[in-house]
Amino acid sequence: MRRVLCVLILIVMCLIPISGRCELTPIEAGQQDAQRDVPRPKWFIEGCVTGVLFVGIVGGNQVTKAAQIPPEVVVNNVPNLLGKPPEYVEKYVSAYRSESVHLQSRWTGIGMKTGTGLTTAAIIIFLISRL
Repeated sequence: MRRVLCVLILIVMCLIPISGRCELTPIEAGQQDAQRDVPRPKWFIEGCVTGVLFVGIVGGNQVTKAAQIPPEVVVNNVPNLLGKPPEYVEKYVSAYRSESVHLQSRWTGIGMKTGTGLTTAAIIIFLISRL
């Protein structure tokens, strides 16, 4: 009985078409590519530097404004977009820009909080050591 069941399962497995890759929606593809392309350490370090140097003097909104500028998407350089209809490309670019801005702002904010915390801790330690 087990052999018959194993043979039946093998036949069914052979009859099912196997595709190595599922097609993503344009929104999923754009978000996935943005998550892969956004340099998180760059935005974190930029936020840290701003938190350390400028929060008390200038204000941290200059870097967060820079983080909210979406990157340009060169459609010809993205192999997944070649031959796709314009609606697909438009949804992809919109999702890519949205996810990029989200990630850039998030990592800049984390860096600013870290930099501000480190600066505050250093100032407190310095002032306590002077007492």
